[in-house]
Amino acid sequence: MVPFALLAWFVSNPGLAAPKSVPAPPPAVVPAPAAGLVIALTTGTDDASMYASAFRHARIAKQAGLLPELTVVVYGRAILVVDPAVKAAAEARKELVAAKEAGVRIVVCANSLEKYGIDPAVVVPYGEVVPSAIEEITRLVARGHEVMNY
Repeated sequence: MVPFALLAWFVSNPGLAAPKSVPAPPPAVVPAPAAGLVIALTTGTDDASMYASAFRHARIAKQAGLLPELTVVVYGRAILVVDPAVKAAAEARKELVAAKEAGVRIVVCANSLEKYGIDPAVVVPYGEVVPSAIEEITRLVARGHEVMNY
């Protein structure tokens, strides 16, 4: 009789008869894959190694074939790379051309060209001119790109 009384007690107290179900934890948030990479180049000719490395690394990343889009945005002091009169940027210009030939999109800031007195016509062999580097970077980030600063 004791087991029956114990069973009756559990039945009359449903909270004790079976453990309550525990809700499943929410699913982990997995970020969407990046749509591409933006290399923001602001380093000036005072650091020639870094200056050229941005384009070399962009070319290598593009050739790896893992990202659908790769853009180098050139602005600030880095704008001197597109000025053929700046001899200190000659090596970086070679790397820029190699990156462009590999399929890297090269974007140059019109505001920076104006600030440094560089004619936008000299940019044509190197890349496209956009009104504002910051707006272009913002647009690309909004599309899912990650930013790497040089």
